[in-house]
Amino acid sequence: MTGAGEVDDDEPAEGVPASGWRAAARDGRVWAILAVVAFLLVCCCSAAGTLLALSAGLLAV
Repeated sequence: MTGAGEVDDDEPAEGVPASGWRAAARDGRVWAILAVVAFLLVCCCSAAGTLLALSAGLLAV
């Protein structure tokens, strides 16, 4: 219950940018970094899987 003079913690103060997950989700740079990390992870895992399959003789070259 918010009475007179109390501050609601859910809203950012005037002139102060919102922080946290919501603000990060609105930032395009965060999504770009996540996309690059996901791309590198997929590439590394697929390369490792291919090398493992080749060494096990599962793929004939």
